[in-house]
Formats: sequence, structure tokens, C-alpha cells
Amino acid sequence: MISLTIARKYAKALLEIGRQEKNHEVLGRDLERLAGLFQENKELRVVLFSPFYPAPRRKAIARSVGELLGLAKTTLDFLDLLIERDRMDHFPAMVKSYEGLADEVSNRLRASLISAEKLPSPLVGEIKAQLEFSTGKEVILSTRENSSLIGGGITKIGNVIYDGSLKTQLLKAKENLYKE
Repeated sequence: MISLTIARKYAKALLEIGRQEKNHEVLGRDLERLAGLFQENKELRVVLFSPFYPAPRRKAIARSVGELLGLAKTTLDFLDLLIERDRMDHFPAMVKSYEGLADEVSNRLRASLISAEKLPSPLVGEIKAQLEFSTGKEVILSTRENSSLIGGGITKIGNVIYDGSLKTQLLKAKENLYKE
């Protein structure tokens, strides 16, 4: 719980700086790129997240990597601050918090659509448009396939799940038969 509180405070502070500099979207993309890099590269993650390596050396490595990626100066300064204060271990939670806060500021939400098979792009576009109409917000829709659904789909928006899968419908029918 403390980790989430710390992560949210840092994310909120970075978002506020980004809003003042009018580049909060750029900072968000920078954080996502870094999170992906840290997830892929265990050695880099171990070095930057570990307080056993000297802070000046970790800062130099982080700055070099950040410059190679073309990250914003604010993002590089943010990494320096996290290393200096031994907060890099909270970085993944900060990225998630930042994403949520930036979505609120930008009047958008993230949704996921799981279907039994790959849906054609026009259909995904129609679903996205309907979600945007229903919520009144821009929707960032991610899709994936799960063949165990048999047919239909599941849409998740925040904590709300709309389950229209054939698998669930069959389970409900089965439960109703046992009740009778």
C-alpha cells in the first residue's frame, strides 16, 4: 500500500510538471518506453533498480540510455531524482499511476476486448466508436484473442466487465438447468 502511495505521488508530480510544460503526453510515452525496456532487459533493470550500485554510476547509465532513446529532459531528470532517492523499485507502479492520471486529464479511458477469434478492423472500429459514444470519452481499445470463449466477446472498461461470450452463456444455461 505504501508503494502505491509513493508511486502515485511521484506520478502526480511528474504529470503536473508535464502539464505546465505542455508535454504530459510525451512524458507518458517516455515512461511506457522505459517500462518496456526494463521489462525486456533484466540486466539494465537490476543495475538501475539496485541501491548496491553507486547512484552517480546508475544516473550516468540511465541518462545514456535515455539519450539513446531520445527521451525528454524532464524524463531524464525524473530518473535522476528516482535514483537519488532510491525510488526506482517503485517505477512500474509509477508508470501505471501516471497512465491513469494522464487518462483522466485527457478525458480518455482504456478498454480491452477479448474475442474468440481475431475481429476484422472495421468491426473493432465500430465497437470502439460505440464505447466512445456510451462513455463520452476517447477510448484506447486493446484487443486479444482467447479461443476458449467459443464465440462472442468480453469487454472490460476499468473495473466493469461486459461478458457476452458464448462460454459464459453456456455456463449460465447449465446453472439454470441444475436449479430446476
